[in-house]
Amino acid sequence: MLNRQPQHEAKKAMIGVLIISHCDLGKEFLRAAELIVGKLDATDSIPIMQTTESEEILKQISKKIAALDQGQGVLVLTDMFGGTPSNLSLSFLKDERVEVLTGVNLPMLIAVAKDRERVTLSELGEKAEEAGRRSITLAGKLLNSE
Repeated sequence: MLNRQPQHEAKKAMIGVLIISHCDLGKEFLRAAELIVGKLDATDSIPIMQTTESEEILKQISKKIAALDQGQGVLVLTDMFGGTPSNLSLSFLKDERVEVLTGVNLPMLIAVAKDRERVTLSELGEKAEEAGRRSITLAGKLLNSE
């Protein structure tokens, strides 16, 4: 008898999400997103503190990427381009395995949560980037233009 996985289990493979940020921003973004959309599987965060050595952070990133990758790759979200979280993450870029997107915000993370079982890693990165950009609004300017 063949040992087959049920089809519903095959659908559960999704793109992993790792947020690397200064302090615990990533953990808090994940908590906020779960409050809105429910439990998020295959997600994690790494806080970057002033006292953490780069070599130790690189080891943590490598381990977390390996743990989160279910075969669809991992999207790494960082807080700002040029900061330590993004600079260290860039060394893990790998086509269709690891993508890095900077400037993480809550609408971006919610978009990722909705689409990561249906699209490729590069498509998910683009959707997340667009959601992040769309969500940035200067309220006074927007309200005054109506």
